[in-house]
Amino acid sequence: MPKKVVSGDKDRFDDLPDDLLRRILYFLPGDDAMQTCVLATRWREIWRRTTHLCFVYDGWSFPTCERFHQLVKLIIQLRGNSPLTYCQINPFTDDVENCTRFARTRFTRTEQLMEYVLECQVEWLVVCPGDYLDKPLSLDDRLISRYLRTIKFEQVDFEGSSLDFSDCPALEELTMRSCNIFVCRIVSESLKHLRIIEFCFFPDDCRIQIYAPRLISLKLCSFYGFSGLTPLLEKMPLLETAFVTIADMCSDSCESNREDFNDPSCTCCDDKCVLLNGLSNAVHLKLTAKPGKFIYRWDLAWCPIFGKLKTLVLNDWFTAIDLVCILQHSPVLKKLTLKLDNTENFVGATISQKTLQQPIQCACLVVVEIQCLKVDQGVRKILKILSTCGILDKQTSIKEWLH
Repeated sequence: MPKKVVSGDKDRFDDLPDDLLRRILYFLPGDDAMQTCVLATRWREIWRRTTHLCFVYDGWSFPTCERFHQLVKLIIQLRGNSPLTYCQINPFTDDVENCTRFARTRFTRTEQLMEYVLECQVEWLVVCPGDYLDKPLSLDDRLISRYLRTIKFEQVDFEGSSLDFSDCPALEELTMRSCNIFVCRIVSESLKHLRIIEFCFFPDDCRIQIYAPRLISLKLCSFYGFSGLTPLLEKMPLLETAFVTIADMCSDSCESNREDFNDPSCTCCDDKCVLLNGLSNAVHLKLTAKPGKFIYRWDLAWCPIFGKLKTLVLNDWFTAIDLVCILQHSPVLKKLTLKLDNTENFVGATISQKTLQQPIQCACLVVVEIQCLKVDQGVRKILKILSTCGILDKQTSIKEWLH
């Protein structure tokens, strides 16, 4: 028979440490966590000091948008500006019919929430407004925070906004996933890790510039790549790892399909190195592209020196001349991996004697790994080029995907 609770019985939660109660609140939805304030003064104070806060409208926890926004307003009033470690802002639904009162102002509310959490000295901020095609998230003024270390934007439209993070001196990580990045520049003196992933959109009529001199890692890729013109990377002297994919939706393409981009009649390119100059200090580099995308080959015409490069992964975008150029300008390269689906670029390829006479510094190269469908004429041509460059057969391994 269950014991009857009588007035004056001790609250069993009183024996639990504050850290455990905070852990309980961490797993509760926002409205349920707030309702613990009625249990006791201790619960209220612990809730007010919680450092993890989510403004997430999922259409399931809240029957209406109005109910959700009332809750948000109440949370802000009750907890004040208590410091935050983590905050996620995802307050809007795709079901506009159930949210007609807020459909036109929902991004404005996101901006207001961002202002609030910045006042709370948030360190890790996630912003995912949902339907990014409806109305741009306006960041007219630069974000200002001495505490913000990590930002993740997902499905955000930045058209007309500022992505200058100069007033966020502690910012180290920035992720933009499936965003419209219609800006002139991305600027941060402190940024260490930048990820632009899952099919982002860049302008078609101008190149955005990325200035992040303290960057350590860069990921500019997804299965579908990005849309628009390739961003121009400024110098990154501390860069260690980078993975860049140029896919079908990239607007950079050479109509004449030239192999010699020094030809003055070719007007497809800029008058400066776009990617590889910024990547030239990388230690580990992976460069992939769809056939016909020429931006890497254009950059190689500027002869960047990869003075720190130790591992390099390429797919089948390069030609014989490109491969020799890379080897000539990578003096400490230790491992080269070639992932080849199509080797048509190498069939019948020739390299001038002048090119081969230039010194190739491959003294540090230990292994060349070739991954291919099968050893065809193109693969044999690559092996011949490597041999001409002084790379021995015992340094080369071949993995056939069809076997």
